[in-house]
Amino acid sequence: MAEKYEDIKELFQRNDTCVIIDDTRKQEVVRQVKLQQKESSAFMTGGRILKYHICYMDKTILLLHMAVCAGIVFWGSSQHWGQICMIVSGALGALSLLEVGNMFFSKMAELGESCYFNVRQLMSFQMVYSGILSLMTLLVTTVIAGKKYQLALLNTGLYIMVPFVFTACICMTVMLMETGRRNLLPLTAASIFSVLFWSVTSAIPRLYETSALIFWIAALAAGTGILTIQIRKFFKALDKGEIICADWN
Repeated sequence: MAEKYEDIKELFQRNDTCVIIDDTRKQEVVRQVKLQQKESSAFMTGGRILKYHICYMDKTILLLHMAVCAGIVFWGSSQHWGQICMIVSGALGALSLLEVGNMFFSKMAELGESCYFNVRQLMSFQMVYSGILSLMTLLVTTVIAGKKYQLALLNTGLYIMVPFVFTACICMTVMLMETGRRNLLPLTAASIFSVLFWSVTSAIPRLYETSALIFWIAALAAGTGILTIQIRKFFKALDKGEIICADWN
């Protein structure tokens, strides 16, 4: 095997002696390669990565999400925020996951993996910005309503975070199933169920007594732990290709 390798190597070397190299063009090619490497390294700065993510992402659900958030800030800063905050929080939790799952519903995940920004990067970016957008909307609305109507900010914060986290858990459970990534219906059904559940829960006065705060804190801790495990499982499946290479027949 080694002798055959040496014969092939010698054959290439002999043929290369017949090739005339233009030093001027060689230097020009080297210069172009170095220039492209410099541009590539500049392209990978955090600001430009963020810019290109926003530029090439599907903005339809993002615009819908922003419109809903703007409406919540305008409408939610009312005396009734304490009663509706759980319902709104559940709806935003569902909308955040709907935005993340849009790539799968549009059947672009496998194509997206072949692009410069792979699916893992896009999913990470969308999870972060959709979560921040929803939580900042809830926070701003709670602070405004709290100052105007003397709401207990700590209690209201717990009432907001628990529905948001548990709705995200339910929607992430759906997205971890192949059926939930094939079409929008299962995730929509899970979202509606979650919003209705928190609507019923918000009508139970006993849950909002001071003695129930321990329950809310424990529920938030449990929900956060479950959601963290689910996200890790989701990205692990992405890395293995189990999600991206699904059969879309």
